[in-house]
Amino acid sequence: MTKSIYKHAAESGIPIGLYLTALSGCLLLSLRIESLPLLMPLLILGFPFYLGYHMRRLSRRVPSYRRFSALWLYGIYSVIFGTLVCSLASGIYLTLIDPGFIHSYVTNALQSIESSPVAGDYSSTTIMMRRALDSRLLPGGMEFVASMGWLTCFAGSMLSLILAAILGRPQEMARG
Repeated sequence: MTKSIYKHAAESGIPIGLYLTALSGCLLLSLRIESLPLLMPLLILGFPFYLGYHMRRLSRRVPSYRRFSALWLYGIYSVIFGTLVCSLASGIYLTLIDPGFIHSYVTNALQSIESSPVAGDYSSTTIMMRRALDSRLLPGGMEFVASMGWLTCFAGSMLSLILAAILGRPQEMARG
């Protein structure tokens, strides 16, 4: 008996979640380790290849899942499960280890913008950031995690669509 597509996706969700957690860690630890954000573009560019690797591996292991719809579903659920892993790790960090991260991050960004030679070009942005800081309108840690989770799931579903179109059997795609 073969495993369901959901079981395969849940199993792939763990390594995908660790990948996404590494990406999140680059942002969350950026105030402590200043060179860490340099890894973010590499991890972002590598994610389609990593997800594609998991999708291709499934299609080779289970030929019945080579169809476009199965691959797309697998990609969506793999990213959803991975996002849950990443959200858990990020939520723990933002609530227990560094609850003031968002405030510190925006304050640091505001100081960087205001001290740059082109600060005048961004005056409306700095005014808006200053108001958000002063009015305490910044999202809390879990609000940030939830927003990033939704964004990751949506972007992952679109990426899975593209990868499924590339990796799926052409004759199966025409039939649906």
